[in-house]
Amino acid sequence: MKALLFDLVHPAHVHLFKNVIRHFQEKGHRVVVISRAKDVTNVLLEHYHIDYLSLSRAASKPQDMLLELLRRDFGVLKLHRRHNFSAAFGTSASIAHLSAVSRVKSFVFEMDDDDVVPLFAKLTYPFATGIVVPASLRYKKWRKKRIVHNSYHELAYLHPDQFSPDPDVLKRYGLKPRGYIVVRKSALKAHHDLKAQGLEGPIMESVLDIIKPFPVVSSWEREGRYSIEPWDMHDILAFAKLVISDSQTMTRESAVLGTPSIRYNSFVGRLSCFDELENKFGLTFGFRPGEERKMLDTTRDLLNRGDLAEEWQEKRKRLLAEKPNFLKWITDTFDFKI
Repeated sequence: MKALLFDLVHPAHVHLFKNVIRHFQEKGHRVVVISRAKDVTNVLLEHYHIDYLSLSRAASKPQDMLLELLRRDFGVLKLHRRHNFSAAFGTSASIAHLSAVSRVKSFVFEMDDDDVVPLFAKLTYPFATGIVVPASLRYKKWRKKRIVHNSYHELAYLHPDQFSPDPDVLKRYGLKPRGYIVVRKSALKAHHDLKAQGLEGPIMESVLDIIKPFPVVSSWEREGRYSIEPWDMHDILAFAKLVISDSQTMTRESAVLGTPSIRYNSFVGRLSCFDELENKFGLTFGFRPGEERKMLDTTRDLLNRGDLAEEWQEKRKRLLAEKPNFLKWITDTFDFKI
């Protein structure tokens, strides 16, 4: 039996690692989960009955982010002295810093290209044992540390082997399959989001005007406005007619579920994984600020098409034929690395 640390700093990471955590627990390992009070991270951990220790609250100002990082580093080191971890998993700099001062192996999972998160890369990758990235990702440095896969984080929890959408969830909210639209607005407060633009102001007003004939499921992180319980979101995404978002994660989730989606933010055109989803598989559309007219025209076009669901499910089949179950890849890979 070994002691393993999981550092979950974002709601998406709860989904990414929840089945991995169960796997290692069933193998007899002692798992310690730490979290960060961001959006609904802790709420999800409680819902899935995962014991955790919340080390910090998400900061938004650069100086506060640095203080939060130092606080988390100290907390992680303190926990290691108590539990003597063999390995640490997550998407945080703190687990990499633990490797710098101990023999703990750290494995950092990332979906963003190095040049999109340069500060995170410089603070984290030199110290990490392994950097787990998709084959499509751009990178130039730390090549020997890369552990490359051909999947997406979202296929650790939304692959058909793990997830089957439940239409009964829709009844709780008075929704009908393909009869509503999901609108997701992110907080855009992460360190790499500084000066980033998303769904706000006139473009949001125009979107809401176009989709007025449809019921809207809203998930507005910045305002703390949610139409549904967070653990129901994937069922809702699976049966939506369209998802409109400035969130990277929710766009990928929609894509692997075979739901049409439109993404509008400053990161469009800068992320390698979306080159695949948009250009190779045709599952999603991305628009940058300045491309509002094209975005709104595409939205109208998609809403007027009657064969949308069937076409996107065929596209999803092509994706699943090429992209493996990421949960299985993680467990097969790291059973031998810890």
